[in-house]
Amino acid sequence: MIQLNSEKFKEIEKLLESSIQNGDFESFTVFLEKEDNLFVDGFINLFEHAQKEQIFKSLGAKNINEWFANIEKYNSRMQDPRNESPPESMIPYLIWEQSKLNLTNALRNSRLTANIPQKGGVLYYLGGMSKCIVLKYEIISDYPKFEIIEIIDNPKSAFDFWGIVNSTGLREKNILKEILSTGHKLIFHRNVLMHVDRRKDIEVFGPTIDTILIAEILSQSIYETSDLNVETAIEIGCGNGLISVSLAKNCPTLKTFHSIDINFNSVICCQRNLTGNLNPFHYKKTEILLLNGSYNASIFKTKYDLMVCNPPYIPLINNDIESFISKKDYFEAVGGLSLIDDILESLSLTLSSKGRLLLLVSSLSLEYTLSKIPKNYKYDLVFKEGYEVVFDVEAVLNNEKWLEYLLKQDGLLSIQDGTYYHKLFPIWIYKND
Repeated sequence: MIQLNSEKFKEIEKLLESSIQNGDFESFTVFLEKEDNLFVDGFINLFEHAQKEQIFKSLGAKNINEWFANIEKYNSRMQDPRNESPPESMIPYLIWEQSKLNLTNALRNSRLTANIPQKGGVLYYLGGMSKCIVLKYEIISDYPKFEIIEIIDNPKSAFDFWGIVNSTGLREKNILKEILSTGHKLIFHRNVLMHVDRRKDIEVFGPTIDTILIAEILSQSIYETSDLNVETAIEIGCGNGLISVSLAKNCPTLKTFHSIDINFNSVICCQRNLTGNLNPFHYKKTEILLLNGSYNASIFKTKYDLMVCNPPYIPLINNDIESFISKKDYFEAVGGLSLIDDILESLSLTLSSKGRLLLLVSSLSLEYTLSKIPKNYKYDLVFKEGYEVVFDVEAVLNNEKWLEYLLKQDGLLSIQDGTYYHKLFPIWIYKND
């Protein structure tokens, strides 16, 4: 679980303790329903609560996953006035009901504005990325009905459906295969619903576990704090748009936001997801500009309080992209460290005096990246030991020479039971005062 002890986390913690003591959850309910708090993940507080085991047992569930698997039954019991439950049993009920309402509104809005399918599946990342809930949905008379199909603990990859398919029951297996066959990928995280249509969004990357990780860090480190007044921001390489939408929708102080990607289809996908997530007044509150092209610091006249990038971070053999047979642009999107160089070399032109850059790299390129940070800038690692995820980059896995080259790099790429893993290192970079 990612838990960075944000201001919102502490506020929820106090509200919950007060509510449990006096049996009145009105203040907690008002907090959850407030528009500025709709992205807040109360499941983090629930999963870290000292009485979490007693809470779920009081509901009749053996553990958290059993509660999720039978959530409608347990919530119906909570609504029955004949049943008496301790005050703390209201916590999961209220958090889930608000989460379900948020997802309902997101699906309805995206159905109208972004043409998501009437039925399909959603991967809902919650609890500081400690769980991924696989939901089947069907929109009937404008309102979706949900069914939880599977619960994935500590997910290490996005859309790892096949691993679930091999270990679940026959009915769930058929539902998961049906979801896969649609070609639509939907992820819900921090009140942001992302949609990628693999039939139309050609060569659009993600959402990946990388981008979900960045969105979670931004939520806890930026949106849930009051001491960082971010007015200008940019994402370099927007891909499907998860991070861009997260910033535009959830950063409360944002006034100017820019996003750029070399792939035109990515810009279109990002624009569609912005439309599906933002109410019209957000466009009036925040100046949003999407650009198609290569990143070049000289084209931007703004100095940013926040820069975010999930760049290509896989070293190439002899740094020679031309040695690969497949499409050059595709390999450049996942391999090579030139974008890292470009961003770090131009920080004096792009980062404001109080600004911060959030750069995500791999264990394969961490040492290189740290060596390139200008001397007048500091850095902080969000995770000192890294964040382990599946290494599922097909461009590498399908290239025997490239994979062999990476495996020789001092164990920075590992293999366990036939699956490759690496560690992600989010880095905060800022000016040395």
